Amino acid sequence: MGDYVDRGYYSVETVTLLVTLKVRFPNRITILRGNHESKQITQVYGFYDECKRRYNLSLWRDYCSMFNYLPVSAIIDERILCMHGGLSPELDFIAKVNTIVRPQDIGDEGLLVDLVWADPDDNSGWGSNERGVSYTFGDRKSTRLNS
Repeated sequence: MGDYVDRGYYSVETVTLLVTLKVRFPNRITILRGNHESKQITQVYGFYDECKRRYNLSLWRDYCSMFNYLPVSAIIDERILCMHGGLSPELDFIAKVNTIVRPQDIGDEGLLVDLVWADPDDNSGWGSNERGVSYTFGDRKSTRLNS
């Protein structure tokens, strides 16, 4: 569910293994996008530097291009909604996720941003996220989407 890169010294090997498994077992592996699967974040947190130091920037660009195609959510057994981040004020029904146009970089605001950045919180509604991106959401918002 995202953040396959920027988490240590072997991000290239980690994401390459996951993509290889997806190709080998397309119906058994789902790779969802997280907030670190974007050009901007990888340049700050290490994947860019790892690719540049160990391989070349062409590899980084190719992976960033692939990240723009990754789905941001999945539904398991028609009842469990999975995504890296959380809910969005723009997500008034689950099928709205299908309106996200891909390929697309994450950007600064909107539904895609919230699905990879929003955080659950103890509040009951929407709150401002201390990370400076997206929102926090409480149990009332989760319950409302699930009903």
